[in-house]
Amino acid sequence: MIHNFGLPLEQDSHLPSNSEQVENLPHASGWAKLIATRSHLAEQVESACRSLALGDFELAGNQFRGLLRVAQTDHDILLAEVSCHNLAIALRQSGHWLAAEGWQQQSQAWQLRRSSGSSRQSDDDLARLACDLTGRGCDAFLDQDWDLAESLWRRALAIEEWRGSWEGRATDSGNLGLLAAARGDLKSGTRWLQESLRLHRLMFDDIGVGTDSMNLAELYRLQGNFPRMTRSLQQAAKRFERADAHELLEQARRRLKEAARIEAVLKCDVRLN
Repeated sequence: MIHNFGLPLEQDSHLPSNSEQVENLPHASGWAKLIATRSHLAEQVESACRSLALGDFELAGNQFRGLLRVAQTDHDILLAEVSCHNLAIALRQSGHWLAAEGWQQQSQAWQLRRSSGSSRQSDDDLARLACDLTGRGCDAFLDQDWDLAESLWRRALAIEEWRGSWEGRATDSGNLGLLAAARGDLKSGTRWLQESLRLHRLMFDDIGVGTDSMNLAELYRLQGNFPRMTRSLQQAAKRFERADAHELLEQARRRLKEAARIEAVLKCDVRLN
C-alpha cells in the first residue's frame, strides 16, 4: 500500500549574531531558524532557506553549494557547517538520501571542529546540535532504522523543550508522528502530529500548519475517516495558498482530487447496497 506521508521535516540553521543572541522566527517549512545578523552573507542564507521552505530544493541546493564555496575560500567554519546542513536537507527532500547523509556527516564534522576549542555550550550551540540530531534522525528514518530515528528525535526534542523553542518542538513532534505512523501506531501518530499542528498554529506558520494537515489527512484516510481527511486537505491547501507555496499547493490539490474520488466511490457503494 502506498502512503502519502511527507518526508520528515528538518531544522535549517542560520548564522548567529555577534552577540550570540538567538531569535526564533516563524518559518514556512517548520524547521528551526537562527537569525543571521552577523554576516554580510545573511541575506543570501535567508534567500536559500526561503527556497528550501517553498519546496524549490534544486534552487536551494545550488544556493547552499555556492555558500559552501565561499565558506571554504574564507575559512568560515560556521558558514560551512550551516551550508552542509541545509544542503543535506535539500538533497534529502528531493530523494537523494545517500548524498544527503554524506553532507549531514560533513556538517557534524564542521560542528565538532568549531566546538573543539570550547567546553561551554551556548544556546546557539544547543540549537545547532538539535538541528544536527534532527537531520541524522531523518537519515535513520529513511534507512528504516526506527529505533535510532526515535532516539535522535527524542534527544532533539528534549533540547528544544529545554530551550523553549516552539519551532524545534513542532518539527520533532511531527517527525515522531510520522515514525509512529510508519510503525503502524496510528493513534500515537495522530497525537504527535496534532501537537506539531498546535505549535505551528501558535507561530502563525502557514506552511507548517499545511504540512501537518497533509500528514494528518493521510492518517485519517488510513483510519477510514474520509470526511476529516478532506477537511484536513482543504485546510492544507488554504494555508499553502496563503503562503504562496505553489508546489505544495499543487500537492494538496492533487490529494483533494483523490479524496473526492474516494468519497464518490463510497457514496456509490452505499447506493448499491
